[in-house]
Amino acid sequence: MARLPWPRTSVFVAAIAVLATGCVGLDAGVEYPDVSDIDLDDYLLTPEGDPNPSVAFGKVKISPKVCEGIDTRMVTGPLDQEELGRFLATRGVEKKPKRARDDLWWYEFLAEENDPGEGSVRLRLAILKDRNGAAKDLHDSLLQHGPGWWGLRRGNLAILAPKTSLSEALQFAIKYRLVCWGTFTYTGVDDVYVISGGYSEF
Repeated sequence: MARLPWPRTSVFVAAIAVLATGCVGLDAGVEYPDVSDIDLDDYLLTPEGDPNPSVAFGKVKISPKVCEGIDTRMVTGPLDQEELGRFLATRGVEKKPKRARDDLWWYEFLAEENDPGEGSVRLRLAILKDRNGAAKDLHDSLLQHGPGWWGLRRGNLAILAPKTSLSEALQFAIKYRLVCWGTFTYTGVDDVYVISGGYSEF
């Protein structure tokens, strides 16, 4: 049986939905853990290395002191889902990945560590064939989800994190030193942007 074409009204509604997502990003409906103890002025610099930067694309980088004592050399070789857990353990944070499928895992951060009912932030960790695959997966996923979604990539791993402001994403990533584990990437209105100064891959 031949497939029937969509009604024109359905096409119109779908087109509007895509345009709306491109402007504001998909609503994640999650509550991030409290990261108000992270004063970004203490951890960020201007691209020229001066203090008190504006938290905006092209106007900020991560201070070298954030990753002091952490090996930020580019990794080689395949990585598995335990890579992030091992890193967090060195920071005194115990997190175990939860399996969605063989190549897709979740790391969960409760909004209130002692109250699971308060909701949580889930970091989606995808295992790809190589670093090029991870870079493409993260880039495509961020553009599909829209502004406010962010992520990290390290070797053949790509992490997608729920929508929040650039400031809160940086506070969260700095608090857990995720910026030292993977390349921090954030989605703007028309593209994705890397905040330099932490772990980096090219």
